[in-house]
Amino acid sequence: MIRREFMSWLKAGALGSVLIPRGRPRTGTPDPAGYGYALVEGGPGGRGSQDPRIEVDLGLIGWNFNQVKRKSGVPIMAVVKANAYGHGLVETGKHLEGCGAEALMAGKLDEALRLRESGVRCPVLNFGPFGPADAGEIVGNGITQSVSGDDISLLEESAVRVGRTAFVDIHIDTGMNRSGVPWDKAWPCVEKAARLEHVKIRGVSTAFSEDPEFDREQLRRFLELCDRAKARGIDLGLRHAASSAALFSGSEFYLDMIRPGITLYGYYPNARTRKDDALGLRPALRLTGRVIFINDLAAGDTISYLRAYKAARPMRVATVGIGYSDGYPSGAGGKGIVRIGEKTYPVLPLVTSNHIMIDLGSDRSVRIGDEVVLIDNRKDTGVAADALGGSTGVPDYRWLISLNPLTPRFYAPGLAPAGPALGR
Repeated sequence: MIRREFMSWLKAGALGSVLIPRGRPRTGTPDPAGYGYALVEGGPGGRGSQDPRIEVDLGLIGWNFNQVKRKSGVPIMAVVKANAYGHGLVETGKHLEGCGAEALMAGKLDEALRLRESGVRCPVLNFGPFGPADAGEIVGNGITQSVSGDDISLLEESAVRVGRTAFVDIHIDTGMNRSGVPWDKAWPCVEKAARLEHVKIRGVSTAFSEDPEFDREQLRRFLELCDRAKARGIDLGLRHAASSAALFSGSEFYLDMIRPGITLYGYYPNARTRKDDALGLRPALRLTGRVIFINDLAAGDTISYLRAYKAARPMRVATVGIGYSDGYPSGAGGKGIVRIGEKTYPVLPLVTSNHIMIDLGSDRSVRIGDEVVLIDNRKDTGVAADALGGSTGVPDYRWLISLNPLTPRFYAPGLAPAGPALGR
């Protein structure tokens, strides 16, 4: 039974209930917090006004896309792997397609199929693995599949059966030693893909190590293979290698297309580019929770399991209804800060599955029900993901990607905001 038949079977009530496919928007659902964002669920939820929530400004993602496009001047394959870096796969992917992305890159086949099921029509590359049982769905849904050897034959066989074309992207390992066909052994794979009647090569790719000197050697290896194919009349489609880091390494890395990830979501790939802020990137995601309990402790009072924390002084402590099950990293305990109103407060070294606790000091202005900003989309508050990465040692990538996909996401369509132009 293929995926589409199975989903139809479920929706028809074969299990005695009606299921809503993952990622299907419920537009027009009231926003319980009243901020004007439209609720599109990444899973069940969105009804608890005191529960954690994620707000995504799609207009800011559009701003970042345009800034990257202006800098590179080449087509963009927008990376939406890992639930679009926590921003929500379907809504973010559809928005980036609307912004003009030439293609979208998923990290797993399930992500690629969900994009297709949501109505995305541009090329979608599954950069992740696949098995024999997956080939039919890949071909049937027009997914471009990353290949690196004999797996091409699986796609050819499926394409022959259904009378369609299998689209492939040949991934070349030029030194990452993580995946792909080794560059010095890749020629047989290229020749095989080129001669298969039901296979079309849509692109050829590699991934850089982000070591500046070695990246140039990787580029040389990659171009050597591409030039060999061109000399023999083999069309490899679009050559792409540059992720967000290589975007700042020089235009020679851009080739025919780039595939940025973190920059589209408002963050830079490393400390140097963050300091330069050459693109004026705007973080697009905001994670909030609520104060659910406040307690006054005397010196010597203890908190949580096994009396994990002991108050060294009288202190006022607030419990926030968010924890590591929501994606708040355990490593941020005792190091992170949160924002309530325009003030920041330290997080105590206690992160449990559903709670964190913050030190209010002697501040008595905080009330139960107050909004707590865990990740901000403002750079000047110290609570944006990159600032939290610096203070906690948990990288901004991990803050974003680890967010629970079931946490309700609210989207504002937004417009590209006024701000500094590229190269200011």
